[in-house]
Amino acid sequence: MGFLAFTSRIEPFWTIILVPIWQEIIFRYLPYKFWYLQTGNFLLVGIITSIIFALIHWYFGKWFVLIAFFAGLIYWTVMVNFGLPVAILVHALVNTIDLAFGLRHLIIK
Repeated sequence: MGFLAFTSRIEPFWTIILVPIWQEIIFRYLPYKFWYLQTGNFLLVGIITSIIFALIHWYFGKWFVLIAFFAGLIYWTVMVNFGLPVAILVHALVNTIDLAFGLRHLIIK
């Protein structure tokens, strides 16, 4: 069983709860704690982590990668200004809207 087949079996728990938690920890909290707090370079850290965040979404297509990049910048701004729990909640809300209205499938077409 492939990764996508596995995750589709545990939707929406995977997309709404688990993905926002692990992605926000890896792509926002850890860079915030170990890079941004030492350098104070908001823009550089935000852009680099958002590029990496976007690239892990390549399997959804090039337009989704572009949208994921800008979403990453928004999540980064939320993380820096409001903290990890709020960034997780915002990410979960976006994923909930995506699942409820099928936005991902509109972008992929």
